[in-house]
Amino acid sequence: MARQYAWRVTRELGLSGESSCVDRDKPLRVYIAVDGRLPGHPDRDVALLWTECHGWAIAVEEPGGTELTVVAHLGGGVEPPPRTVAWWVRRLQSTRPATENSVAHSGHVA
Repeated sequence: MARQYAWRVTRELGLSGESSCVDRDKPLRVYIAVDGRLPGHPDRDVALLWTECHGWAIAVEEPGGTELTVVAHLGGGVEPPPRTVAWWVRRLQSTRPATENSVAHSGHVA
Protein backbone atom coordinates (compact mmCIF):
# COMPACT_ATOMS: atom_id res chain seq x y z
CA MET A 1 0.00 0.00 0.00
CA ALA A 2 2.82 2.45 0.82
CA ARG A 3 4.30 1.92 -2.62
CA GLN A 4 1.03 2.75 -4.40
CA TYR A 5 0.44 5.78 -2.20
CA ALA A 6 3.99 7.03 -2.78
CA TRP A 7 3.54 6.56 -6.54
CA ARG A 8 0.35 8.65 -6.52
CA VAL A 9 2.12 11.45 -4.61
CA THR A 10 5.08 11.26 -7.01
CA ARG A 11 2.77 11.57 -10.02
CA GLU A 12 0.87 14.47 -8.44
CA LEU A 13 4.21 16.28 -8.07
CA GLY A 14 4.96 15.65 -11.76
CA LEU A 15 7.99 13.50 -10.96
CA SER A 16 9.10 10.26 -12.61
CA GLY A 17 9.79 8.40 -9.39
CA GLU A 18 13.29 7.60 -10.64
CA SER A 19 14.88 9.03 -7.48
CA SER A 20 12.60 7.52 -4.89
CA CYS A 21 12.42 4.42 -2.76
CA VAL A 22 10.13 2.59 -0.36
CA ASP A 23 11.63 0.89 2.69
CA ARG A 24 9.27 -1.90 3.69
CA ASP A 25 10.89 -2.53 7.07
CA LYS A 26 8.77 -1.44 10.01
CA PRO A 27 7.99 1.37 10.23
CA LEU A 28 7.34 1.75 6.50
CA ARG A 29 9.26 4.69 5.01
CA VAL A 30 9.28 6.52 1.68
CA TYR A 31 11.93 8.82 0.18
CA ILE A 32 11.12 10.98 -2.86
CA ALA A 33 13.69 13.35 -4.35
CA VAL A 34 11.96 16.63 -5.21
CA ASP A 35 12.89 18.98 -8.05
CA GLY A 36 13.70 22.54 -7.03
CA ARG A 37 14.91 24.16 -3.83
CA LEU A 38 13.47 25.62 -0.64
CA PRO A 39 13.77 29.29 0.33
CA GLY A 40 16.51 29.58 2.90
CA HIS A 41 18.27 26.49 1.49
CA PRO A 42 19.06 27.50 -2.13
CA ASP A 43 22.13 25.27 -2.39
CA ARG A 44 20.63 22.04 -1.01
CA ASP A 45 18.71 19.21 -2.62
CA VAL A 46 15.20 18.59 -1.32
CA ALA A 47 13.54 15.32 -0.34
CA LEU A 48 10.02 14.40 0.66
CA LEU A 49 9.90 11.79 3.42
CA TRP A 50 7.01 9.70 4.70
CA THR A 51 6.65 7.24 7.57
CA GLU A 52 3.57 5.28 8.52
CA CYS A 53 3.82 6.75 12.03
CA HIS A 54 4.41 10.45 11.32
CA GLY A 55 3.21 11.14 7.79
CA TRP A 56 5.01 13.59 5.49
CA ALA A 57 8.05 15.75 6.13
CA ILE A 58 10.26 17.79 3.85
CA ALA A 59 14.01 17.75 4.31
CA VAL A 60 17.18 19.18 2.83
CA GLU A 61 20.42 17.31 2.23
CA GLU A 62 23.32 18.25 4.43
CA PRO A 63 26.67 19.00 2.75
CA GLY A 64 28.19 15.71 1.69
CA GLY A 65 24.77 14.24 0.95
CA THR A 66 24.81 11.58 3.66
CA GLU A 67 22.26 13.09 6.06
CA LEU A 68 18.93 14.87 5.76
CA THR A 69 17.60 17.61 8.01
CA VAL A 70 13.83 17.80 8.32
CA VAL A 71 12.64 21.40 8.00
CA ALA A 72 8.83 20.94 8.12
CA HIS A 73 6.11 18.37 8.75
CA LEU A 74 2.73 18.31 7.07
CA GLY A 75 0.13 18.35 9.83
CA GLY A 76 -3.06 16.33 9.79
CA GLY A 77 -3.47 12.70 8.89
CA VAL A 78 -0.71 10.27 8.05
CA GLU A 79 -2.02 9.66 4.50
CA PRO A 80 -3.48 12.91 3.18
CA PRO A 81 -4.61 13.00 -0.45
CA PRO A 82 -1.70 13.21 -2.92
CA ARG A 83 -3.05 16.56 -4.16
CA THR A 84 -2.72 17.96 -0.61
CA VAL A 85 0.88 16.76 -0.33
CA ALA A 86 1.79 18.27 -3.73
CA TRP A 87 0.15 21.60 -2.82
CA TRP A 88 2.10 21.67 0.47
CA VAL A 89 5.43 20.96 -1.25
CA ARG A 90 4.84 23.65 -3.89
CA ARG A 91 3.87 26.14 -1.21
CA LEU A 92 7.02 25.42 0.78
CA GLN A 93 9.11 25.89 -2.35
CA SER A 94 7.53 29.26 -3.08
CA THR A 95 7.41 30.78 0.44
CA ARG A 96 8.80 30.24 3.89
CA PRO A 97 6.77 27.67 5.86
CA ALA A 98 4.59 29.60 8.28
CA THR A 99 1.16 27.98 8.30
CA GLU A 100 -0.79 26.01 10.85
CA ASN A 101 -0.33 22.89 8.71
CA SER A 102 3.45 23.17 8.66
CA VAL A 103 5.48 22.66 11.78
CA ALA A 104 9.19 23.41 11.59
CA HIS A 105 11.25 20.62 13.07
CA SER A 106 14.92 19.87 12.91
CA GLY A 107 16.26 16.35 13.08
CA HIS A 108 18.16 13.78 11.15
CA VAL A 109 16.70 10.95 9.13
CA ALA A 110 18.86 7.97 8.32
